[in-house]
Amino acid sequence: MRLLFISPFVPHPEILHAGGQHLYHLMRDLVPHHELHLLAYGRGESAEQLAAIRGLCASVTIITPAYTWRQKIRQARRGWRHPHKLGRRTHLEMRDAIRHICKVAQIEVVHLAWTEMARYLDVIPAQVGTVVNLHDIEAVVRPRELALYPFGMAKFQAMRRAYQLIRLEQIAIQQVNQVVVCSKTDRAWVSSKIDPRRVSVAAVWSELEWNPLPMEQVVSGRLVFFGAMDRIANRAAAEFLIQEVFPLVVAEYPSATLRIVGANPSAKWVRQATDHPQITFTGYVSNIAAEWTAADVAVLPSLIGGGQVTKIVQAMAARRPVVTTPFGNEGIGAPVGTAVELGRDAEDFAAAVLRLLRDRSHWEAIANGGHEFVRQRFDWQTSIHTFEAAYRAALTTQREST
Repeated sequence: MRLLFISPFVPHPEILHAGGQHLYHLMRDLVPHHELHLLAYGRGESAEQLAAIRGLCASVTIITPAYTWRQKIRQARRGWRHPHKLGRRTHLEMRDAIRHICKVAQIEVVHLAWTEMARYLDVIPAQVGTVVNLHDIEAVVRPRELALYPFGMAKFQAMRRAYQLIRLEQIAIQQVNQVVVCSKTDRAWVSSKIDPRRVSVAAVWSELEWNPLPMEQVVSGRLVFFGAMDRIANRAAAEFLIQEVFPLVVAEYPSATLRIVGANPSAKWVRQATDHPQITFTGYVSNIAAEWTAADVAVLPSLIGGGQVTKIVQAMAARRPVVTTPFGNEGIGAPVGTAVELGRDAEDFAAAVLRLLRDRSHWEAIANGGHEFVRQRFDWQTSIHTFEAAYRAALTTQREST
């Protein structure tokens, strides 16, 4: 098939965003059997990064928005032809590009890689099938995320963003031919709104090709959290660990250490960590597998849930025991007590961590159980076949209706 991917980011091997990693690997594994085209927002990707995705596609079109008001003003000074529509250039160019690519490349199916891309559904030609990949259910996750913001401008901006995404999600699930979600929980939610035959589940790509990491390299007592620190959900989860959970663990297991792995920690947090030698902020790391290799326990609370929390699956694949929250396991569905440990509050969470640190037979049971669970449940080739089936169904539906 001739497929057009419309994405809010350029997928490439070095992208830090889990959704970007998923899209890159999906496109990489579809290439042998399909003709791929990409239309995406740019963010200053390097020549090497662009070359990686161009090597997979018959065509790549990058449109770089003016992300700041300074960029918008600079754009207007250069004589953009619609100064009265300042800030709308990106959307107009994207719409023109969709029409052009669909016509010239004779696109059969458009894959909308993220909820926000549903804003372009109305310009996709009538004969072209449509598939949207929902990584989260915005109507469920965004209210949880908003609760994490203190009152102020940031919360107001997040509320506006949440409203837009929830509205676009409603448009997407009603208008596209096929919806692909990340979990059975999400499928149940979408299936309550539309015909269940239009909804399928495909696990997100994770580093499941790792072999189980050797247990002899575990650093005793090391707790590892992973997540980009410029996202409020990850900051809130880290604060929960640092302020509420870790003091309870250290009180009973004094040699425990906490390692916060992820890009863009605030300078304030890094300064505070210098006063607590048992807490480390690593910043960005290129080798995630090495972090899981040394981890004694993966501490991965999620305060908002949504879709499939990739880092939890990765830690399980690495054969490291995971302690998370009910939201963290919501889209994964790992058996509690045999494949994952859950903590509903700080005391519960700390108790689960301490059980794993003190009882090595229990540690091995959870580590092995989690590893076996994700190996059986999150098969990537099954996900590829699910997407291909969704493309075929979308194309058939659209051809029958036109």
